[in-house]
Amino acid sequence: MADGAGDDLFKELWRLCAGPLMDVPCVQDRVFYFPQGHIELLPEPTEQELRQMKNQKSPKYDLPSKILCRVIDVKCLAEMETDEVYARITLQPSSDNDPLDPNPICSEKPKQKFYSFCKTLSTSDTSTHGGFSVLRKHANECLPQLDMTMENPTQELVAKDIHGVEWKFKHIYRGHPKRHLLTTGWSAFVAAKKLVAGDSFVFLRGENGQLRVGVRRLNPPQSPTPSSVVSTQNMRLGVIVTASHSVMTSTMFVVYYKPRTSQFIVSLNKYIDTMNNDFKIGMRFKMRHEGEDPLDKRFCGTIIGVGDESREWPNSQWRSLKVQWDEPATMQRPDRVSCWEIEPLVTSPLNTIQPMAKGKRSRHAEASSSAASGSKESQVATIWQPPHLNGNGNSSQDPENNKAVVPAGPAGEGPARDHNEDRKKGMDCWLFGVNLTSSYSNVVTPLEKELWCEASTILHCGPKESIIVGACETEKVQSLNNHSLSNKQGHVPSMRTRTKVKMEGVAVGRAIDLTTLNGYDELIVELEKMFDIEGEIISQKKWAVTFTDEENDLMLLGDDLWQDFCKMVKRIFICSKED
Repeated sequence: MADGAGDDLFKELWRLCAGPLMDVPCVQDRVFYFPQGHIELLPEPTEQELRQMKNQKSPKYDLPSKILCRVIDVKCLAEMETDEVYARITLQPSSDNDPLDPNPICSEKPKQKFYSFCKTLSTSDTSTHGGFSVLRKHANECLPQLDMTMENPTQELVAKDIHGVEWKFKHIYRGHPKRHLLTTGWSAFVAAKKLVAGDSFVFLRGENGQLRVGVRRLNPPQSPTPSSVVSTQNMRLGVIVTASHSVMTSTMFVVYYKPRTSQFIVSLNKYIDTMNNDFKIGMRFKMRHEGEDPLDKRFCGTIIGVGDESREWPNSQWRSLKVQWDEPATMQRPDRVSCWEIEPLVTSPLNTIQPMAKGKRSRHAEASSSAASGSKESQVATIWQPPHLNGNGNSSQDPENNKAVVPAGPAGEGPARDHNEDRKKGMDCWLFGVNLTSSYSNVVTPLEKELWCEASTILHCGPKESIIVGACETEKVQSLNNHSLSNKQGHVPSMRTRTKVKMEGVAVGRAIDLTTLNGYDELIVELEKMFDIEGEIISQKKWAVTFTDEENDLMLLGDDLWQDFCKMVKRIFICSKED
């Protein structure tokens, strides 16, 4: 049970710990309750229970797949052991199960202004020997002000967690470049809460200076009732019996709702809006998720099926859409979703990546490949157009096919005789002006092999040293240029100069050379050109730019000096302001 449940500060802390996907209804709202989704959260049956269920006929109840209810009461709570937040919601079934008029807008407003931040913990944040690094923007807005006239500005912070337990932290401003850190007391907090990298730390300050702290775990813990106490079958039946009795008698019933696990209570307004989307097979969609990477909050995919998930619930809208995701992800994602969990995706040229066309090959090369591999089609294609070479280079440019061609010998005898045997076997492959199949080196180095495997993900070269990249890291792009120079000049490759850039809603990232820019203003201009969003970043109305450093700390662009930013930046993110 949480302490101070009626306090505005507690409610705000609970909301922050619940996360951005939190959707808890207001009292007197009308909602749809999906018993099928409620049952889904119960533990899986044991093997013994499955055998018993096969020999028994499951009782059937005349229970609709969705039940319109009015919210009578909402209590915001938190588990004592894990700090995981949940709500105890009292519902009363309504006679009208297909309403058209939406709920009035919930006008509950906080009585005071809050200042808060939420930061995903890095490995260094959770180490026992380090402290917690606070972004400068967060420190300026949320932490009590330090006395900067001190040689080492320091203060003690006293904050309560969601249970009312008091925690003390030492706040200091030090380092090079100088940063805000929580040191003494932080390790004890991490150990007590059993935090790991990927979990999130929530800090909240009220207008009166009161401080609160909370946590949001990357993987919400599951704490079902042990099967030895109550069998899974009995728990399932309990959900159905309770809902059936309440529908028949129009009496209230209570459900325990974790907003981060499953949305089996859906507001009427959200449901009505969803029905207007009319999702069909082949439609593109996007879905929000919580994740360590700030841009992993929205994933895109395609609807590949529409129908009932379970035969026990015919014509149910619960997880009625079968989906296929565009890209793999580190987090687990469902293969079936409910229509209120997703949004239609408006396709734009940036979101549609055309497959790379195979380069045409000469008849001689095609014949050689066919003779060598039989009916199997050759998988080698021209990756990038080679530079124009003079007659001594024995290569020229075919402007129509945008590829390199080898001059033929006299009387159609194939390529000129002065070409080596490797070039007789097929087309040369060029990447960043480097001939990957030339005979200057018969030994394939590990670097060349790695670059060859990932070369097919590189699609296009744009202006101002910006390139589109796929799965490969941008360091490898610079390494290849350095590698070609190393073969000619015998020097060690230099440090990378390109930085990877990702934009929310765009599947393929880009890379930018920061050494060609002279400050944040030029960087903003280049980012807007790169993603064809001129004026949308500088206006600060739609997009925000953040970046991560070598310790994977997420920071806002512009908080550091340009020189310091160039040294510490690892990746740049362009995300929507709401995220």
